[in-house]
Amino acid sequence: MTQEEYAAYRAGAEREYAEDMAASGQLDLAAAVERSAAQYAELLPDGLDSPGMHLWTAETGDPAEPVGLGWIELRRRRAGVSAWIYDIHVDAARRGEGLGRGIMEALHDAARGLGATSVALNVFGHNATAIHLYESLGYAVTAQQMKRDL
Repeated sequence: MTQEEYAAYRAGAEREYAEDMAASGQLDLAAAVERSAAQYAELLPDGLDSPGMHLWTAETGDPAEPVGLGWIELRRRRAGVSAWIYDIHVDAARRGEGLGRGIMEALHDAARGLGATSVALNVFGHNATAIHLYESLGYAVTAQQMKRDL
């Protein structure tokens, strides 16, 4: 990912994450915007140069056309190295073409190449499309939060 691509990504990603938090019922939109900005600032304090973080632009075609992105963090633990997927994105106009699966598989390969032996992620409960993709790739639920409005 180039600096220019990162700047464009960051501008929209914070807002999209806040909207997902609000849609999940965790926070109202104003609080979600604030939390999203704080989390991005903490996770990516040095942008693309943030320690342990790896961000890629997904491209397809010849000449290469950007179609999405992937972001992982390597986590070194006593049990070994794992990768955490923070974000995967497919441009809206290109959804439904199998690109999400391709980006996920590329992230798996990249994580493996960086020494990871496992990969994990979070997904909002209302994101049925993503949940289906992750399950089809062999992901299993390891924790679950639930909520009921009163």
